[in-house]
Amino acid sequence: MKKIKKRFLDTSFYKVVNLIKKNLNIYLYTIVIDLTFLALVILIGKFLGSLIPRDPQQLMGFFKTQLNLLLFVFIYPVFYYLFVIFLYSIAKLAILNMIKPLYEKHKFTLKGLGKFYLLNILLFAIFFSIFLAFTGISALLLKDNILKYVVAILSLILFFFAYSVTNIAHTLFIKNRRNRVIRNTFRIAFRKITKYGTFKIWNTFLIITYIVIYNIVNLVVRLTVSLNQEALTPYVPLYLKLFNIASIIFIYLVVAFNRIYFYEKISNKNVLP
Repeated sequence: MKKIKKRFLDTSFYKVVNLIKKNLNIYLYTIVIDLTFLALVILIGKFLGSLIPRDPQQLMGFFKTQLNLLLFVFIYPVFYYLFVIFLYSIAKLAILNMIKPLYEKHKFTLKGLGKFYLLNILLFAIFFSIFLAFTGISALLLKDNILKYVVAILSLILFFFAYSVTNIAHTLFIKNRRNRVIRNTFRIAFRKITKYGTFKIWNTFLIITYIVIYNIVNLVVRLTVSLNQEALTPYVPLYLKLFNIASIIFIYLVVAFNRIYFYEKISNKNVLP
């Protein structure tokens, strides 16, 4: 039992949890930045969407010609995603500047934002291209009845790989290992997967814990409502909203944990290029 406890205390999971406990304010600040970024993207998206008419006739009147409409359909998404990636780059660089001082002396600075923005554009372009290639090839080779399952599985695998690559690249960037960062990132992603891949185990553990707690709470709520349906049924929508909010918060807690976890793992001298 003592050996198991000692092994657990030596894990990066325990080290990161302990680090978060000692620097809880910084951990929470990173989540606030995340939520602020999410809120900005939603608000800006809704605002821009409100400027575009939904009625087909009004839409044609707004753009005057089909050529203008066609150009908008192709150009708008490009500029929108470039803008979202820019906001994301600001938020993520600020967060990385908060994480680095947990391990070493570092002064907060957004210097290098342009290069960081370019890095994120390249990562997005690489994985978006891979996704299009996978789905395109799958659509040509597979039947419709199994296509959606194959695409779903490939998307999940690609998501976890892209998530890992992004965190590795960002850690290298904030560690000032910026020369050939893309090449070094993919080299670590493929060759050092045993060094960082354990985050999936801890994430699975956290998700299962959350699901168990949710099901217990859900069971208690259902039993309570069944005992007094008339009085409590109107509060069910409120419960669902609270659950959605709790789920979003949980996701961001895990994401914030993962960022520090990746920094812990990738900063290891046996991993850094």
